[in-house]
Amino acid sequence: MLFRLALPAAALSLLLALASTPRALAQSEADLKTMDKVRALYLTGPIPSSISCDVAVDWDAFFKELKVEQTDEVKARLQKFKAIQMHVVSRDATHTDVTITGADPSISTVSDGLRQQLGGFFQTYRSLGFAQFLGEKSKPFQLTSNTNGYEVTSGSEDSKSAVEIDKAFLVTQFSFVSPQMNAVMKPKFQAGSNGLLRLSSIDETIDMGATKMVVNFGWDYQKIDGYDIPQHLHIALPGSFAFDYTLTGCKVTAEASPVHPAK
Repeated sequence: MLFRLALPAAALSLLLALASTPRALAQSEADLKTMDKVRALYLTGPIPSSISCDVAVDWDAFFKELKVEQTDEVKARLQKFKAIQMHVVSRDATHTDVTITGADPSISTVSDGLRQQLGGFFQTYRSLGFAQFLGEKSKPFQLTSNTNGYEVTSGSEDSKSAVEIDKAFLVTQFSFVSPQMNAVMKPKFQAGSNGLLRLSSIDETIDMGATKMVVNFGWDYQKIDGYDIPQHLHIALPGSFAFDYTLTGCKVTAEASPVHPAK
């Protein structure tokens, strides 16, 4: 019933290390100015060092979407699901803890699936949510122009990551190619109250040989102590099933250090 959601670490690490491979030539001033224009559009912080929230699943919507007949057995099972209580603490892209209480032992696989879903979401959100896909300003990068706009690439011929940017400096796609896997992520953004664009959804397609996974993440935001963090979360396998989460009672701790320090 439930599924694992986590972008492979190799893909995330290369996407976050855009142009980490040193280049023989110095970056041109024109390239630097172009990337400054791109970064100026996006929310890059403040980034909380930890996010802590209670989490609820809309089980009624889940069963309604499945079109399951509401027999007495199904209703009893639904009540077991509704008894589940969850709390999530995310410290960074690789450290998210999900505590589940109140779960009946007969639905332990459901608890495991929920942990995987929330862990997979926070891995993606904490890695890409504050425009980390644009790389650090102090590191070199390879920028090329094309008929659609620009492409920022890093890595080698065998393992390469890329960010596609249109002529209006809007990011339209992230991709990663290696001998083991191909991953394509199509993001969407929404402007916050300050006018800066915040990542609001990602459609992921991951090919690993005979295995192909398509996952959709979508979310909106709430303001907690000056930080923008997710509030309503939608996770779906297109054509299969979807889960809707709500994050409440959230607390954040202060940003440890900026991701994109000023020059």
